[in-house]
Amino acid sequence: MRISLWKRWPILFLSIMIAVGISVLGAAFFMRARDTMQKQVRARLEVTAGAAALYIKGEMLDGIQSTKDETKPEFIELVRLLGSMRSLQNVRFAYILRKTDNPQELSFVADGDSLSTLDQLDENHNGMLDPSEEASRTGDIYDIQEIPALQGPAFTQPTSDSDVTYDKWGPLISGYAPVRRADGSVAGVLGIDIRAEDYIYLSQSIFTPLALMIVVFAGIFIAGVVVFLWERRQFSIISKVNAERSGLLRLTFHQLGEPLTIMKWSLDTLRDASNSKELKGTVKDHIVTMDEGIGRLNSIIDTLQQAEKVDLGTIEYIATPSSFRTLLENSVREWKSSADSKNIKLEIDMAKDETFLFDHNMIALILRQVLQNALDYSVQDSTITVHAVKSRSTMTVSVEDHGCGIPAEDMEHLFEKYRRASNAPSHKPDGNGLGLYIARGIVQKAGGDMWVQSILEKGTTVSFTLPIKA
Repeated sequence: MRISLWKRWPILFLSIMIAVGISVLGAAFFMRARDTMQKQVRARLEVTAGAAALYIKGEMLDGIQSTKDETKPEFIELVRLLGSMRSLQNVRFAYILRKTDNPQELSFVADGDSLSTLDQLDENHNGMLDPSEEASRTGDIYDIQEIPALQGPAFTQPTSDSDVTYDKWGPLISGYAPVRRADGSVAGVLGIDIRAEDYIYLSQSIFTPLALMIVVFAGIFIAGVVVFLWERRQFSIISKVNAERSGLLRLTFHQLGEPLTIMKWSLDTLRDASNSKELKGTVKDHIVTMDEGIGRLNSIIDTLQQAEKVDLGTIEYIATPSSFRTLLENSVREWKSSADSKNIKLEIDMAKDETFLFDHNMIALILRQVLQNALDYSVQDSTITVHAVKSRSTMTVSVEDHGCGIPAEDMEHLFEKYRRASNAPSHKPDGNGLGLYIARGIVQKAGGDMWVQSILEKGTTVSFTLPIKA
């Protein structure tokens, strides 16, 4: 028993939703954790800047106005204090700025690197100072148009950048705090910077992208386990149903087979006892009728057995070198008397004989079924043609009739078990709907394919392919 993909959609949908749900929750948690950590990093910068600003007296800044003042003791002390702040975790730069006449510009008072030597500043050791390595000098102008925090908030309370900023020292995020004089007035702003990569690392330290990937894969794994358990349960149910069905079929075959044997034995006895003239005619008629009935019952049993083999995939297809023309001629000869009774002409259209590997009995069974359908549904005085066309790797066989045809709405169901065309009962009341199902099962076992083309009231062509193996 096969379960098509569309029948699995509920469990597949549930599995996808589980995987997507866990992934979305993981991503949301990642974003939430990152935002929380970013706020914590910025808050730590503000606290650090605020605490450090308390160690600097605003009056020290008043005596430092230009590069000429860089030799004063208060400048040296200020740079020492700023340099010590760089020992704090992840702090890259520490500096002090003051206001200018231009509200979009500030000027440097001191930098933690102001007294560093060339060797100390030359981080890449190329023998010269790159722009990102240069220390700011007293009076250097700093453009703050892209830094909202320095346009006012930093001069009133500890604050920080809301996002990464970019200048000649690279991508940074900074914390600020006002430096006040003894009377409470603001002399400048203390700034401490950390590099953007350190900020990102700290922001993601609680929940890294790797952790997010693990969560996503965990969701996929859980969904896979759900599908596996569901499939295993379905397989168990299917196996049980198959076992019950096989048992039922075996019982049916046994119950039908025993009376068939008895009837056949009785027929043989009647034949032997039908020598008297009085009984001979009557017994002969009944023997013919009973023979026909037994033949039909045997046909039903054979059909059910073949259908079960298709279901279970146990069809034995044993290919041997055989003449395909001979197979076609034998199949047509088998139905000649039935065709003659309806004045139907049977023809074979094959350019030349071909010998290749195929299972003679199985292909004969397919042709028997297809030719029987063609005869049952053909009109009198018509022609049924068996076409056989060889290509490089396949033999394509088509049985073309000019009968009643098949309604278009029935075409997609022709190869399903127990399914017949809606107009079939009016032409053949006792069909079982298993013939094409069995035939296609055999063709697929051989490695080929089978299909039907039909026009209502015009005729039907049933075709199948067989791989050619020399």
